[in-house]
Amino acid sequence: MILYLTYNDQPSGVYWSQVTDVVAHLNTLGGPQVRLVALVSARDYFGIRRKIRAHSPDALVLPMVPQMKRWRSNAVLVKIACRWLRPSGMIARGALATWMALRVRDKGLVKKVCLDARGAYAAEWEEYRIIDDDALIAQFREVEQEVVARSDLRLAVSNALVEHWRERYGYAQQGHVVIPCTLGRAHVGQPVEVEAEREALGFGPEDVVMVYSGSTAGWQSFALLEGLLRPVLEVQPRTKVLFLCPPDPAIDSMARDHLGRVLSTWVPSAEVPAVLQACDVALLVREDSITNRVASPTKFAEYLACGLPVIISERIGDFSEVVQQHRLGIVHAEGATLPVLERPRADERKRCHDHAREHFTKEAHNASYRKVMEALA
Repeated sequence: MILYLTYNDQPSGVYWSQVTDVVAHLNTLGGPQVRLVALVSARDYFGIRRKIRAHSPDALVLPMVPQMKRWRSNAVLVKIACRWLRPSGMIARGALATWMALRVRDKGLVKKVCLDARGAYAAEWEEYRIIDDDALIAQFREVEQEVVARSDLRLAVSNALVEHWRERYGYAQQGHVVIPCTLGRAHVGQPVEVEAEREALGFGPEDVVMVYSGSTAGWQSFALLEGLLRPVLEVQPRTKVLFLCPPDPAIDSMARDHLGRVLSTWVPSAEVPAVLQACDVALLVREDSITNRVASPTKFAEYLACGLPVIISERIGDFSEVVQQHRLGIVHAEGATLPVLERPRADERKRCHDHAREHFTKEAHNASYRKVMEALA
């Protein structure tokens, strides 16, 4: 058995597509059984457990030790899980979970550990203060350096992240595979009737609908996005903007200034693909930070799978170059003016969709997934 360990990750569309769907896919590859072990907040523990087990029925969901500053204490829970389940290896999502997994390996309770690195953790905490605690933030470089150096295998979401390890931590090994954030099950379903969906959303055939789907976290750079959108809204009267995200002052401000053209709503994650397919161009605009330079935004693949060309900032992980090379949208330089936007042609939509199916399904990375499984068996 191989365990997939997560720590303090909230149930969400990203968790389903990047954790529970991954576990399910690994269990189709013919190797050892993979079982999810999730350490979650004790607040609404039973509600969180119910949600996770709805997606991964055999998941072991445990209430983590309260208070983030005591995160190291959760290694005891991981040890107990390993004594019970007796795994041969463990995939650990993120630096903190991997630190715990390494402590278990040091006790001889598991043979091999794979770091599943979703980004540059220390840089993210330093740049965006994920938690407002200087003492915790100060720990992260040392923790990240250790897990990069001591893991038996590393799964990175971008080649840019591997280069970050080399530059910051002196990583000189080749024990890694690169698998970008792949599509969840919700985004590999059947296409919708686009015009009917547009009409239901209130968009006409002449509207050019720009869409943003995601969170309002600091790295999403909403001030930068607002600076991009306002000139477009002022000089391109056919454009509208749809935000599928929590409320934000920047959205409210644009909506007041451009009545009826800046819309914000929320839909369940399972309904997002249908809404995206009814739009015309997607927005992935972020500031130039280490966090963003190594990122593999989940929404990139989702946008392409829905047939949307992407307006993307320069140096967003490996993806800005991909957009440029494969004509999948516009690479936007900060301060530049966007060209007049049009609804994409059918062949443009197909090119985006086909690229996503070829490069961002989990099946497209079976060779790399099998390498991870074989290393941990």
